Amino acid sequence: MPVETVSLFLALLFVGAMAINLAALALVVVRLVTGRVPGPVAPLVDEVRSIAPFMAFLAPTIAMFGSLYYSEIAHFEPCQLCWVQRFLMYPSSILLGISMLLKQPKLAWLPFALSVVGLGVSSYHRAEQQWPNLFTSSCDPANPCSGRWVDTWGFVTIPTMAFAAFGLVCVFVPLSLLGRKEATS
Repeated sequence: MPVETVSLFLALLFVGAMAINLAALALVVVRLVTGRVPGPVAPLVDEVRSIAPFMAFLAPTIAMFGSLYYSEIAHFEPCQLCWVQRFLMYPSSILLGISMLLKQPKLAWLPFALSVVGLGVSSYHRAEQQWPNLFTSSCDPANPCSGRWVDTWGFVTIPTMAFAAFGLVCVFVPLSLLGRKEATS
């Protein structure tokens, strides 16, 4: 399969992930301001809670396989910041899978913490791509972190896709645990 096709597919997933992240952020703001989830949205939130553990697992798993495709099939050389993001993403996929299989939801907090750090790393990495002259790169000059192996639509790069995946973990892990907490109380 051509790299452009895979990149387009992953970019479309990115757009969907960012839409989910923005909707979740809006719900959090509404909840903080009003103290409740708006009535018409509450049933949807309940439905999403039921699939939240799977969605939390799916996001880093797709990101992991996407990064493996880019490095092992497309032969894109990961930069140092890409390796850091992989270091944070791959265990998240594995731990969230184990959490679901063993029905140990509290295990999901570790991938949540890794994803919070990953949001910062991917944001920094994307900023370095956007404004390379503002950063003193610690990356290899032969493979700089400011390089763009993927640049779909002029803004979807590998770090932006990683940001979306980390964001989904940060949305779905608390949502799944919140649903579990409310169900048991």
